[in-house]
Amino acid sequence: MAALICEMTDQLICELFTGVLDPLPPEIKARVPTQTAIVAVGGTGRGELAPYSDVDLLFLHVPRADAHLTDCIAQAVRDCWDAGIKLGHSVWTPAGALAAAAADPQFATALVEARLVWGDERLFETFKSRFRRRVGRRHYADFYRTVVAARKAERSQFGETERQLEPDVKRSPGGLRDIHLIRWIGFARYGTTDLDLLRLEGALSREDEQALAAAQEFITRVRVDLHFAAGKAQEVLSRDEQLRLADLHGVAAVAGQRPVERFMQNYFRHSTAVADISARFVARHRPNPLMARIWQNLLSHRSNYIFRVTGDEIDVIPRYRERIGQSLESLLNVFELASLYSVRVAPDLFELIRQAVPKVAPVIGATTSQQFLSILRSTGQVGRQLRDMYRSGLLELLLPEMAHARCLLQFNQYHAYTVDEHSLRAVEAAEQLESDPGPVGVAYRTIRHKELLHLAILLHDLGKGFEEDHSLVGGEIARRVAERLGLSAHQSQMLAFLVLKHLLMAHLAFRRDLSDDEMLLRFSRDVGSPELLRMLFVLTAADMTAVGPGTWTNWKAELLGEMFERTLQILSGAPPKFREAERIRAIARQVYALLEPPGSSSAGDTARHGPHISQPDSPPATDERPVGDEQFDSLPLHYLTATPPAQIARDLVALRQLGPDELIVRGSYEPGTRTVEYRVITRDTIGSGLFHKVTGALTAKGLEILSANICTTTEGVVIDSFHVHDGDHAGTIPEFRLREVEFAVVEVITGRTTVEHLFQRHRRFVPAGTPSLFHEPSRVVIDNDSSERFTVIDVFADDRRGLLYTIASTLLELALSVSLAKISTHVNQVLDVFYVTDREGSKLQDERRLVEIQAVLATRIQEFERRGLVAVTVAQ
Repeated sequence: MAALICEMTDQLICELFTGVLDPLPPEIKARVPTQTAIVAVGGTGRGELAPYSDVDLLFLHVPRADAHLTDCIAQAVRDCWDAGIKLGHSVWTPAGALAAAAADPQFATALVEARLVWGDERLFETFKSRFRRRVGRRHYADFYRTVVAARKAERSQFGETERQLEPDVKRSPGGLRDIHLIRWIGFARYGTTDLDLLRLEGALSREDEQALAAAQEFITRVRVDLHFAAGKAQEVLSRDEQLRLADLHGVAAVAGQRPVERFMQNYFRHSTAVADISARFVARHRPNPLMARIWQNLLSHRSNYIFRVTGDEIDVIPRYRERIGQSLESLLNVFELASLYSVRVAPDLFELIRQAVPKVAPVIGATTSQQFLSILRSTGQVGRQLRDMYRSGLLELLLPEMAHARCLLQFNQYHAYTVDEHSLRAVEAAEQLESDPGPVGVAYRTIRHKELLHLAILLHDLGKGFEEDHSLVGGEIARRVAERLGLSAHQSQMLAFLVLKHLLMAHLAFRRDLSDDEMLLRFSRDVGSPELLRMLFVLTAADMTAVGPGTWTNWKAELLGEMFERTLQILSGAPPKFREAERIRAIARQVYALLEPPGSSSAGDTARHGPHISQPDSPPATDERPVGDEQFDSLPLHYLTATPPAQIARDLVALRQLGPDELIVRGSYEPGTRTVEYRVITRDTIGSGLFHKVTGALTAKGLEILSANICTTTEGVVIDSFHVHDGDHAGTIPEFRLREVEFAVVEVITGRTTVEHLFQRHRRFVPAGTPSLFHEPSRVVIDNDSSERFTVIDVFADDRRGLLYTIASTLLELALSVSLAKISTHVNQVLDVFYVTDREGSKLQDERRLVEIQAVLATRIQEFERRGLVAVTVAQ
């Protein structure tokens, strides 16, 4: 298809240029073809055009061409655009084109693929010969460095790995551009871009040449389809396109894998092969001048008699090459030495290892096991050596479970990489903690058995792609690996625990109340030792960091750090209450440093039934906490640890001045996140439906609730915080809008209007539920074990305006009272956590009641996803 499009385009260009010449006098019409050549370059020169790609042309002409030639070229260019051809063109003499190529790497690589379309063949061949001399022989090193640097910059712009989940099929690592890079270097080194001829020259193996041909066919097919479907040049294989193409290709589901996951695994196998072959080709053809070789020899030294180690590489002395591939032990010896000297394996030696791997018996004895553990122990080198071992196939001899994870896709909006890429990145992320000054860095540096930690990180997600829960499958994999490597019973138990429980710490830190001592005690009993706790802490941080850019945040680091410190206090024997009291004192000192003495008249008046809470401006009189401050003592620990001291100070001012029947609602725009926080402070009674009323008012006003935190003090005062996106206004939210929303919330809470009335008034703003191609099934999970006082409800669903209100309405309908909530959104998925009691404030115990709650919630959410908010019955 790509060749046909290119051929037809060639014909049209020739017809258009001939048509420009037809009206000219015969003598001019005869001269012009001898003075110019229309040359296809770049993708057009390769003879392959995607449907909506630009057509790249070079109008080459002799230095003293006919005066009419310029007008002819200009008219031909206009005719091409009028005919719908997106033209990328330049006009040069041969000397000018060569000078431009020397200054512009992109133009130089485009000329590698130059092909005559129309005009003087002798002019074209002379130019092509001069260009070949400019990039080959004496100029090869300059051309090599230029094109490799340009490709490196392009790769960094379009992704750092060939296994990213939304690749650019042309420019991302492992895309078509990596095949082009092989052709460019092949042209400069061997005088040909043909992959088959490069194989005959010994530059490519038959296996590599066949893999490149298959990958080029597959990826080009995907690219052509993307163009046709979009009606324009579309190079990004988005998630929606992945779903469409999996269906178009008729890919069937298998146990543990959806059709789209199998389709993308096939894509990534091709892209990984391209990236690997390209990297090896580039490394093997790197220029190595004579003087550089002399210096390398002078600065190198022998290791184990048969190896030569330079400043950045380890290689084998030629006469001992046959020894390397004799056994698994000899292959591992190379990477163990590379770790020891902090160097890479030389390209030719790596190629030798790669070819030897299929012939080696995977017999793992005590020596090979110790070699592998030694590599895993070499902090700073583990990630690099594991990557090279994985690329060579050696890692799968030690861990055959890696074969299942190769290019395995988990089709969701959370992970940015395939399972194997994520696992390797997680190991690299852990190593980077060596220099981290925070609690997780301290924990990493004090771990004694780092080889177990790195192995657990490498294994933690290998259970994915099966029908069973991946943590359970991963635990079994860990036990098999431990037995294969001859680990002790204690080490085996540690490894299996880390893989089996690798999600536990994040689950508790982000979804549960960290001030709940009973929960922390149960977690401490599960972990059992400070060393295992440190490992689990680091594994959790590394896992989250490797998910994708921006996933590891300061907020998550603080929550995990808090949980780690509180659990470590328990495991190390120190009473947790002492640590809790110490933290509260530290928070109190910060808060009271911001406050004037209680009772000071200069604190200002707190707005009743309105938006403003006054902020004291005069300097603090003391930084010590007053004795017997009932308002501060009433604040729950989870509120104190999750709220900035300045905000706690403002809330305390409000609490001191809050009357029995008074209400404070305040909206403030946050420029950094372009969101608005609405804070509600009032006295509440169990079962009043306050949470339902606030979410209903905000939703009815057209706001998208991104996150929410609610808490109730021991004195029965509610402090609720809602972060929202206001889609009705671009940029800074005006003051009148903040006041308008505040007024609506006050009106609903005080009973002067109802949520139902607000929805009727603003019905035109209510969404009707628009399904997307990317959809994860909603889930409702009830946890009655994590908390002694509350029943915990977790809701997983697609994010859509009105979802939180739907849940709040259903909870009110089910006669449940929300005492604590954590609402969070990731991309288009939400995880909402609710700590609930019955109307009497008691934890739910009846199993039938819990089943009913789960079923009703799930049904309401599914109805909302199908029919939108208009279908929800507003409970009052």
